[in-house]
Amino acid sequence: MIMLCERCYGPIDPDTEGHYRLSHIDHADSAGNITWREAAVHTAACAAAGSRFTAEWQDRAA
Repeated sequence: MIMLCERCYGPIDPDTEGHYRLSHIDHADSAGNITWREAAVHTAACAAAGSRFTAEWQDRAA
């Protein structure tokens, strides 16, 4: 399974990169069954999608 970071949309290699896996409830049906949505993000600062600089660099420049 390929994991993409929700912040930068870059691929995450679970063997070499720190990351968090997040689960969100999408919906529940009338029987009480829950549908989950999975997400992942890098633990290190990463650039927001479409930006030119990493979040870490922007913090230092401010």
